[in-house]
Amino acid sequence: MAVGHVDVLVGVPTLNNAPTIRHVVKAVHQAFSRYFPRDRTVLINSDGGSDDGTPHLVRNASADDTETVTVSHSLRTVHRISTPYHGLPGKGNAIRQIMTAADLTQARAVVVLNADVTGITAEGVASLIRPVRDQQYDYVAPVYQRHPLEGPLVTQLVRPLMRATYGWQMREPLAPEFGCSSRFVTHCLEQDVWERELGRVGIDLWVTAEALAGGFRCCQASLSPYPAASSRSPFGELFEQVVESAFECLERHAPYWLGRNGSEPVPLANPLPTQNVEAPAIDGSRLTEAFVKDLQNLQSVLEYILSGETLARLERLAEKQGARLRYPDALWVSTVYEFLLAHRSGMMRREHVVQALAPLYLGRTGSFVRQYASATEAEIDEALESLSREFERSKPDLIQRWNNSPR
Repeated sequence: MAVGHVDVLVGVPTLNNAPTIRHVVKAVHQAFSRYFPRDRTVLINSDGGSDDGTPHLVRNASADDTETVTVSHSLRTVHRISTPYHGLPGKGNAIRQIMTAADLTQARAVVVLNADVTGITAEGVASLIRPVRDQQYDYVAPVYQRHPLEGPLVTQLVRPLMRATYGWQMREPLAPEFGCSSRFVTHCLEQDVWERELGRVGIDLWVTAEALAGGFRCCQASLSPYPAASSRSPFGELFEQVVESAFECLERHAPYWLGRNGSEPVPLANPLPTQNVEAPAIDGSRLTEAFVKDLQNLQSVLEYILSGETLARLERLAEKQGARLRYPDALWVSTVYEFLLAHRSGMMRREHVVQALAPLYLGRTGSFVRQYASATEAEIDEALESLSREFERSKPDLIQRWNNSPR
């Protein structure tokens, strides 16, 4: 109410982001002044209780007179603005607060940014705003410039799974940044996800899935490469959160994706950069060795999750240790789909199902990395495209088993 109506609202959830937050705020203000000088703009920082001075840095990072509002989970601001939500600190509640502020200010274009980066530019911020403001898109997902071997949890699992089920070719379904319209904000605020675990730890994936399943007009925007800091969560915790969120989104949106066939490209609002990027350092041998050992230890659990044929193929695969170990696309797709079905059926605690998938994912990732360690980016991209097509080809069998299996 103190700010009044705005045209563009950018929200930045934070929790102890002192090393990077000044750069993010500077990029936002540069985008406001350089690309949207006639628009009414506001930056909202929703902080989850930082003890490293992050809110102070936000307040003092303004490079011009664009209004900056800093909000904490005490629901108070230096401008005496209160937000109408209650809940524990977390990114889901931070995004809910940002969306609530956007709803109150009737913002035409809304952007949420990741505070844990150093390479965000004013042009990158603008590329998430323009499609909503100028082209009436409801949801804008970023496309990062990165090597195709980077981010294997996305490339090997989340991206092809979401593409095959939801029927849209979204490169970064797990991105922590997005742009959206007031229509999408209103829709999200009406959903029941905010008080659930999915809203607490899986909000990034849910926002993308909700945009695709809700029939909103979506596009993608190329962002300059900006490396994020490494995850603060251990691998096991991160894997469980991501996969659990993906499986829950698929269950929530089953009425939508069960009727989808094939996949369609999501429009790109601006051209992709063409320069190559450096390959990440991933030890594929270590991952495949761990896979062989863990498969033996998980035998009694996997018997309940996987079909006899899939488990037998995995056992034969584990016998080919070393450089000969190749986890083929078709077997990986069968593995993922059978874990999804087991997760839905409730044959055991859901977190145990997801945890049992982790070593198989590491085996698949290690196999893929070793196979394409010396390949060109174009060759790796084609291999990832082939994997996505395999997920699509196997979807009819998934649908049949989904419809026939009890919960």
